[in-house]
Order: sequence, then C-alpha cells, then structure tokens
Amino acid sequence: MKSQFQTLSFLSNYAPKTSLDAEFINSFLVQRFQITPKTPVFAPNPGANLIDVQSFVSWFESGLNALKMARFKNEVVLLGNCTLETCEIIGALLDDGSISTEIRTVAKEEISDASNEDIQQFYDVLFTANLQPDPNKLRLVSKYIPNPGDRVIFYDYSLEVQGVGVVRHIDSEHDVMFYCYFTYPTPDHPKQIGYSLAETPGYDIRTMVFENIDQDNTSTTLGNSTSCFRRLGKELEKVGKVWKNKTLRIEPLEVKVPIGETYFYITDKMEVRQEKEKGTPTSHLRYLSGNYFTTHKAAMTMLNIFNEMLRDYLASDKWPELDDKDND
Repeated sequence: MKSQFQTLSFLSNYAPKTSLDAEFINSFLVQRFQITPKTPVFAPNPGANLIDVQSFVSWFESGLNALKMARFKNEVVLLGNCTLETCEIIGALLDDGSISTEIRTVAKEEISDASNEDIQQFYDVLFTANLQPDPNKLRLVSKYIPNPGDRVIFYDYSLEVQGVGVVRHIDSEHDVMFYCYFTYPTPDHPKQIGYSLAETPGYDIRTMVFENIDQDNTSTTLGNSTSCFRRLGKELEKVGKVWKNKTLRIEPLEVKVPIGETYFYITDKMEVRQEKEKGTPTSHLRYLSGNYFTTHKAAMTMLNIFNEMLRDYLASDKWPELDDKDND
C-alpha cells in the first residue's frame, strides 16, 4: 500500500485514459486519503502518458514508489520519480561508504527489495553525509539538523508520518525530544499531541526529515510555515494550553488574573506575598520569570518544592557545582 505522497507523486506522471478512469481514481483518493477536490492529481500537460484504473490498482498494491530504499544490482539505492515502467535513482550507496547523487533511470525489473540492514545502513550513511531527500524535487539536498528551540515540521520518507513541533534536544542516540508537538492524522496514523516539555515520540533524526519554520509565511513540504505552526497552536488550545516561544513554556490559556484581582509571588526572603494586578511592568516581569501564582496554595507549593531542592543541593557531595545533566 502507498501513502498519499507516494500516490500523488506517481500519478503526476499520467493523465487518465478515460473520464471513467478519472472518476474512479479520484473517488478512491478521496475515500483513502480524504483529499480535497482542489488537490492536483494528474499530470498538468496534455501530452502525458495515459493510465487506467487497472494499471493504477496494480501499481498501488505492488508497484515501486518515490523515496523507497531498494537494491539495484549490487547497490542500495534511493528511488526518485517512478512510473509503471521505470524508476529514477537519486542516491546510491557506494563500496567506499559514500553516497553517489548521480541521477539514473532504470527499468523497474532491475529493482528489488532492500533488507532492513541495507535500509538502516543507507539511513546512517545519508546522515553522515549530511543529506536528506526533498520530496518536492525528488532529489537529495543538505540535511537540516534542528537546534534547541527551533520550530519545525517533520515527516518520514513516505510522508505517512507528518507533524509540527518545537525541538528541545537531540540525544546521543539520535532521538529527538520536543517541548511540544502535533502529528497530523493519516490513514494509518491517528493524530497525536504532546506538550510535557520533554516529549520523545520515537523520531530518529537519521530516519526523519525536518524543515525549519521559524520564518513566517515560507513554503514548506507540508504547506505554509505560519499555517503549520498555527495548527499546533489550535491543537494545544483544545487541551487548554498555549506555547510561549519567548519563555519556552507550555502554559494554561489564562495565567494572569484580571486587573484589580489578587495574585501571589515569592519574595527574595522566600516568603509568599499577595499583590493586586495593576497591569504594571513589575507584575509582567514576575509572570515572565514564573513567579506569578493565582492562588496562595500554588505559591506555597512551588516555594516548598524550591526549598526541598535547595536542601538537597546543599547536602549533595557535588556542592557547589552540579553536573551538566542536572541542569538539563
């Protein structure tokens, strides 16, 4: 079976043989992938090769597709544009462990399945060579490695997993940790949302593609960057949360009390005090620093937690320094 990306990439090479073929193929795509009527399906040029329903179904069940890792003779390769008869090779693993990006077109009969070991080796070498596929151009391009705090979209090579999030950390095992993230629903993957500030959904930087969306209104593989990040915001709102980029925090939708009402904060003498919200810079700075509580109980709870941490720190054999891992 194929993903929406793989299917639309394949069909972009063809025009429907008859209007009935077009109707059946479009109906299948709507049912399978919930695509909209405005989604381009077939080749835009009138001279494209023709395809009927039978050929399409045969390809969908067992044909070759874009960004599939396979074997060509003795090489492990990455496929680009694929048709019913041929496949483009956009990357090949050479004997010396390097990657060739020479573009070749070969007959589909010359392509066979790669083993799991072959596929993992190809992922590793692509990562070492700082390369990743561009699903729009179907070419290998420089790989983007997110930095902490980067807003990103991400997807696997089939684009069956697609999402948006804010990166916190990439560990030594190449596992990506997010402050928060959202994955779009696809036929085989329900939508997911995480916002614990330490989300590890199991995405390996070597086997996933990331694109930066820190800049507004830039084009990405998953659409407009602003629209992608806005979708994350809307999904967080549904669970009563909001992402604050300046402070790198997930917060309730309403943290501050209305002007005239009472809030609480912790003084430099480690005492809880109350104050009327006046909309002043002082109260806003307390909010930004996290020293702003809507109830006395909340302030006392945080004060007790801090005091407990302070006692542990003073009693530690590591005093006065802490390990770097303690500061993560």
